[in-house]
Amino acid sequence: MKVARLVILGVALGAGLLAARMMMGSAPDPVPQQASAPAPEIERREVLTAARDVALGTALSADDLSWAEWPKDLAPQNAILRSDQPDALDEFVGQIAKAPVYAGEPIRAERLIATDRGFMAAILPKGKRAIGVSVEALTTAGGFILPGDKADVILTRQVNARGGNSFTSETILQNIRVLAIDTTTAGEQDEKTLTPGQTATLELTPEQAEIVAQASQLGTISLVLRSAQDSADDAEEEAVGGGVNFVKFGVPSHSRTNR
Repeated sequence: MKVARLVILGVALGAGLLAARMMMGSAPDPVPQQASAPAPEIERREVLTAARDVALGTALSADDLSWAEWPKDLAPQNAILRSDQPDALDEFVGQIAKAPVYAGEPIRAERLIATDRGFMAAILPKGKRAIGVSVEALTTAGGFILPGDKADVILTRQVNARGGNSFTSETILQNIRVLAIDTTTAGEQDEKTLTPGQTATLELTPEQAEIVAQASQLGTISLVLRSAQDSADDAEEEAVGGGVNFVKFGVPSHSRTNR
């Protein structure tokens, strides 16, 4: 009985070994792995960038500028490339920022100006004039008019009428940009604490500057804040009713103004 069991066990073991050899012999050959193709090399350009934040009106120093590698396809169209302007670091040192520039941002020539004039003259657009007018907190929307906002200019003056004096108000200019409140400009609002100002600096044409200068001698100037949706730079001119009567060289004139 034991011999029979041993025979059966030997036969089963032999069959198992035979089956294993047959399986190994029929296994497919391993497929050779192909080496992965190397990633294409991205062409880069050295772009002049801001090494740190540059505030509006700041004269650039060598520490404010640095060269940074940018992928060729991602470099801004008007970026300053080292391959085109290798001396750009020295060229732009001393120029004044006409708008804030942030660390890592490419430097653009149109946002800088080379001048030995004051800050306000540097940022003032060509053909415009800056004039400061005395205003009170209550006449600047309670202090909510900030540099960079657009406002209408209202003149309030005393007039003689039957039975006594009275006051009249009229809008003399519309959609006027406020450049500064006291000594705080649009680029410095986050760095300075704004308090109700006594002087507002306005961006005007030469003709508008004359009107404001004369109006300030006639009465009180007030600024009326305009909605952001109603103060675009390309907004259509709006007619202003009334106007202001001035006397120039002894001859009365009536000035009708718009923007």
